[in-house]
Amino acid sequence: MSLNRAKSAAGLGLLLLLAGAGCGPEVVETEDADALELADEEVAPLPEGRQASALTPGLTNYAIANADARVDATAPDTNFGDTTRLRADGAPQAESYLRFDFVGLGAPVNNAKLRLYATTGSQGTPWASPVSNDWAEATVTWNHRPAPTAPPLLTTPLPIEDESWVELDATPVVQADGSYSFAVGTASSDGATFVSRNSTLEALRPVLFVNTEPANCTPGTLVESYEVNHPDRVFYVSASSPDSRLSRKTSLWVDSDVARESFLSFLVDPRGRHIKRAVLRLRSRDDGTTQGPALYSVVEGTWGPGSRTWNTRPQLEASPLASLGPVSPFTTVEFDVTGLVRSGQGTLGGNGTGFRLELGLRSDSSDGVEFYSPYGGPDAVWPRLVLYFDRPCPP
Repeated sequence: MSLNRAKSAAGLGLLLLLAGAGCGPEVVETEDADALELADEEVAPLPEGRQASALTPGLTNYAIANADARVDATAPDTNFGDTTRLRADGAPQAESYLRFDFVGLGAPVNNAKLRLYATTGSQGTPWASPVSNDWAEATVTWNHRPAPTAPPLLTTPLPIEDESWVELDATPVVQADGSYSFAVGTASSDGATFVSRNSTLEALRPVLFVNTEPANCTPGTLVESYEVNHPDRVFYVSASSPDSRLSRKTSLWVDSDVARESFLSFLVDPRGRHIKRAVLRLRSRDDGTTQGPALYSVVEGTWGPGSRTWNTRPQLEASPLASLGPVSPFTTVEFDVTGLVRSGQGTLGGNGTGFRLELGLRSDSSDGVEFYSPYGGPDAVWPRLVLYFDRPCPP
């Protein structure tokens, strides 16, 4: 198991935080990320195990799955615990099982999310059910899979897109220390494939995020809390490759000279909370700029599963939400998107109040800039949407 913490610095409005210097040329990435990964039969499964860790209250902690496996009705007695891919399919039937351990949370949980990365998508929608922990990665099969402990509690009405993250709200299930196992499936005959914990693509392995109450939470009082959201879809497009899908790139490029734009979307669920402020944070790489990009909302209905090339890219609203000035290398930049988040509406999430926030970055400057994407670097430099809100401390 791997346990980590993601911290967020406070900030209002449009803010630049200097954190280094230096510059460098664009890194041209031509290799297919899957080509860097060994075949299933060549990968040794990671050891199962449980590790105690002292987690910090008030932060977003996460655990990478310490066991996962797919099971297949067409091979009912075969174990697939050592493969690099998980599967959810309705015909032929296939499901996947994952287990996560949390020890030492030390504070009440206010939000938990299960995130899986889909390499191939589905027009169907996924579900996840809590199941018994009575299973092992090396022995679980279709005929000997764990029984569900409750109906499917984790669902989303969104279809699964290629090269995107699926997010399921696990808050009703994850409320304290313990081991948590989930079955993931779909009723659709158009199945989806996900990256497993055995994959060499470390940033794409299954993750369970848990956000806990702040340490200074006094029962009966209000305390400022926050929630970190990572993008479920993120990519850039380039006019120099107008029909190419630039998937899984480690950078998000924004430039007018080469004509490159970047796009990010986030699944947001206010869950009845009053959002005090919402901040989009990006981290520049070693290529700063004298004039940073502008942030735009995507025109509703223009971002679909096929919107991944320059010629098919989502359309941006005419007026930007905010614009950046100079951006130094290795710098965190912030866009205040409070108004946009407060006005968002939708039917996602357990309370049926969530929505997908779709954003784009465009620049009029020929002095381009690159930001870290979730496909490169540690999680501390990934794009993130941070929601701040007051929360009553539980008794």
